[in-house]
Amino acid sequence: MYRLPTLLLYFLLALPMLSQGLTDTLTAVVLDAETREPVPYASVYVSPACGTISNYDGEFRIACLPSDAIRISSIGYLRANYCAAELPDTVLLAPIATTMRELTVLASDDILSRLIRKMQKEARKYKRAVGNYFFRITTQYPGTDELAEAFMSANSCIQLRELTFHSGTHGLLKDSKGNLYDTDLKGLGNTNLHIFLRLAPISLYYGMWDVAILPSDIVTSRNGALYNVSYSSFYDEDGTEIRKVTLSGKPASSKYNILEGTLYIDYKKCRLLRFDGRMRGLNLYTYDNARQRRTADTVQYSMHVDYHHDHGFTEVANMSGTLVKDKVQIRFLLFNLMGKELSFSRSVRVGDNMMSAIDRVGHDSTLWATSEIVKRTKLEERIAFGDSTFQLSSRSNYNTEPSHQEAAANAFLRRALHELKGDAMHLHRGQPEEQQVK
Repeated sequence: MYRLPTLLLYFLLALPMLSQGLTDTLTAVVLDAETREPVPYASVYVSPACGTISNYDGEFRIACLPSDAIRISSIGYLRANYCAAELPDTVLLAPIATTMRELTVLASDDILSRLIRKMQKEARKYKRAVGNYFFRITTQYPGTDELAEAFMSANSCIQLRELTFHSGTHGLLKDSKGNLYDTDLKGLGNTNLHIFLRLAPISLYYGMWDVAILPSDIVTSRNGALYNVSYSSFYDEDGTEIRKVTLSGKPASSKYNILEGTLYIDYKKCRLLRFDGRMRGLNLYTYDNARQRRTADTVQYSMHVDYHHDHGFTEVANMSGTLVKDKVQIRFLLFNLMGKELSFSRSVRVGDNMMSAIDRVGHDSTLWATSEIVKRTKLEERIAFGDSTFQLSSRSNYNTEPSHQEAAANAFLRRALHELKGDAMHLHRGQPEEQQVK
């Protein structure tokens, strides 16, 4: 007569142990504690095999055990640590309160020179090191948005080289009848925008950026005279001195392709932690085959790169970039999969454009069996769930239909996109001969 209560007692006692083996899928948004603005691309770390980054809107999704410890961090903010079972819906990262100290750096203690030369040595020693990445690129265009996602690998020391895709899928947002909003649009297929993945403060073994002025030039050549440089520093919460080096082009550099920005450096270990940059003087060429005419448009390009040093060298941890012309915006992100084990059945090296490689390598469902690597934004979800070419494990609660305001903007933005893309879109490979300075 006591058998049933006894079994029930054993079951209740066993529940905590059973729950330890069950994973939860957690979702949260990371905001600046003072401004309440999203903190994009913040690191969300559980273990080498379990991690992600927040998306452009500060949102992230991660699958882990309730007992796991989650660390959320971004340079310039105090880290936030949680037990997974207690993760709030909104994570507030507090900016580091330490006032930055403006510095006058002597030639004998030039952290930038030491960093560049150290990274050049690393690049020669680890030039064959390979990292695996998750990649996403989005053309933001109301009514005819495009999204591509893929798994890829690349030589990952300092900058990415030898890009190879292993699985991918992409498509354009369709209307309720399954038709494209504009059948004339060719999307990203005829472009070479993948070359932005090969841009870095130091560019090695890749000629695309040889005629551009990069931060490394301030150390390695006379082109450094084209930069203004300022130094400041602050201390991380663990006492690490972070040296902030800001490079901006002088007026004389206005006619060149020049990469400006800010490097964040671990001063004691002389390690590059992050680079926030923008390319000035960048031209995008569009080719209209029907009219046999080529035009050049000046575009705005900004980039963000985080680095880690877990393998003994400066390796790209994640990378993002945004290209803007008028109201057309192209955005990409790249996330290092670190300890995630992947098995590839096919591999296609990127040639003239990445979309061709993605189409040829095809979709391997085994690589997409787990939850999202990086959570999609609302716009990205609308594109993915609105197009049948995307193979997804669950449906979204987001509204997948364009808003009335978006639909009303279609005509103007369609013209802008045609102007930007034409029949093909290619980054201008440097300045004309008379403007080259190398």
